[in-house]
Amino acid sequence: MELEDDYEDIIKKSGRGLNKKISGDEDISEIAKRLDLNAAALKKIKDGKYKPKFFDYERIYEGLKVINVKCEFYGGYVNAYLVSDEEDNCFVVDTAQSPEKIIKEIKDKKLNPKFILITHGHGDHVYGKEKIAEEFEIEVYSEKNSEDNQELKFGKRKIKVIKTQGHSEDSVTFSVGKFLFVGDLIFAGSLGMANYSYKELLKSANKILKFPDNYFIFPGHGPVTTVKEEKEHNAFIV
Repeated sequence: MELEDDYEDIIKKSGRGLNKKISGDEDISEIAKRLDLNAAALKKIKDGKYKPKFFDYERIYEGLKVINVKCEFYGGYVNAYLVSDEEDNCFVVDTAQSPEKIIKEIKDKKLNPKFILITHGHGDHVYGKEKIAEEFEIEVYSEKNSEDNQELKFGKRKIKVIKTQGHSEDSVTFSVGKFLFVGDLIFAGSLGMANYSYKELLKSANKILKFPDNYFIFPGHGPVTTVKEEKEHNAFIV
């Protein structure tokens, strides 16, 4: 899967966040300095040399398996995820505007859904959540009905709710095992648009990147990455 953001996208996002007008034709080092970006990471993205390592969706990671459900969205894709355990219990993360696909995956895999987790309230992440909830008679959890650092019981595991404002006021990250479901907070090599607060976006991203290096980051758009890869290759992390 291609990166969600290219060089121009990153410059536009950071320029907008800092209220600075920047031309993409300027020297990369100068642009990075003016926008407080990582010059080496920015150059690698411009040259098409950053590709996060392939995530194996067929593999089971410490008893958990992830299914990616995606839908075309403005020339790219929006992601939803199904996460299942050893007993075929599962939960849904976002909807990717594809409730029918999600319902079909759950039934085809004979999974037992427990709840739906919503990373933020934008339409491409929430459309159809009621249909899924009604189909399986399950609860929907989002920023509206959960607390920061709250833990949700999932079989023998706990899912931690982490408030990560920035892209939106209601943005949250869900952590379980070595998995971090970040919505539109972090993309491979980039961050989401700071629709709520650029300062909070950077703060939230750095909070998530304090997790161990081998934790996987599942974004709302683009490919899966890791904490280590983003600490080294994300243009916004300096």
